Amino acid sequence: MKIIADSGSTKTSWVFIKNNKVISSIHTLGFNPYYCDDEILLEIINNEILPATGSHYVDEIYYYGAGCSTEKNCFRINNILSRSFNNAIISINHDLEGAATALLQERKGIACILGTGSNSCLWDGGNIIVNVPSLGYMLGDEGSGTYIGMKILKGILENKAPDEIHDSFLEESGLTFEEILNKIYSDHQPNRFFANISMFAGKNITNNWIRKQVLNSFDDFIINQIFLYPNYESTDICFTGSVAYYFREILIEACANHGISMGIILKEPMEGLIKFHTS
Repeated sequence: MKIIADSGSTKTSWVFIKNNKVISSIHTLGFNPYYCDDEILLEIINNEILPATGSHYVDEIYYYGAGCSTEKNCFRINNILSRSFNNAIISINHDLEGAATALLQERKGIACILGTGSNSCLWDGGNIIVNVPSLGYMLGDEGSGTYIGMKILKGILENKAPDEIHDSFLEESGLTFEEILNKIYSDHQPNRFFANISMFAGKNITNNWIRKQVLNSFDDFIINQIFLYPNYESTDICFTGSVAYYFREILIEACANHGISMGIILKEPMEGLIKFHTS
């Protein structure tokens, strides 16, 4: 059996393949080694992944994960997986490489992730050759669900949002001003709280103020990421991630405003990864 995992900070998609055919798939909690302890991934493997493999022998694992941009983090995840699959060939790669593989396969282009976080790279058809650094939700992540959530929440807390948005958010969340600040500054993973606010944005996307925050977030991504790649105007630019997919009309508008011609948009990279690893 072959396992493909696409892991973001919020969710991980696991697909189980036998004889080049998908036999099952599951979703688990996401895992980012920058924010999570090893025990979280160990628990996921023991309680969810091992039972899903059943009696099948696992001989290959391809793991594409958020935060797997350093040798140290890749080693951590390899070590965790090898405890349960000690005879399997394990390949640990950055989720950005997974996105590029899924979107472009063996073609050249720019691959972009707009999900809980954001990232991008210039892909030569087999390798990442340029990567504008993604600095995480505290310093970057423009265009991501976290970034959109932060912009909207800031407007709400500073009373810059329209009254109907301000009141609707407080009523829907059931949180007080103090409780919101506690979630931001005391919770272990405040980026998930911010990212959840992007779902509130989706429900209220017809509101002009909300729509403007989303559009401005995509503008920031284009300016701080795409504009830094050579010849971006004539390069195939593709996107994956829930934010790119659900806000695709606004994303297309933002790209058009900046003279960018877009390629495909995938909700998740897994579709393209399955194609790559079964061809």
